[in-house]
Amino acid sequence: MDISLSPGNEQFLQNKIAEGIYKSINEAINATLNIAISGSCIRQERLDMLNADLQKGVEDYNEGRYSEGTEFFDELIEEYEQL
Repeated sequence: MDISLSPGNEQFLQNKIAEGIYKSINEAINATLNIAISGSCIRQERLDMLNADLQKGVEDYNEGRYSEGTEFFDELIEEYEQL
């Protein structure tokens, strides 16, 4: 595979190689891709968790398991005033 890097990206990777962080451009690019892939997986996991929480909230609401927002804020204000 043949790739082209922008001058800024190439300089960044060359600096990391000079610092001894990576041994070669290939190693640096593979490590960078691994970080990007890991970050993407983490974002997807968080999105999945958020969607599950939202689905549970919809189910709770449909089953009548909820309280008025004013009650929540009243409790929150009461807790704050006790601090």
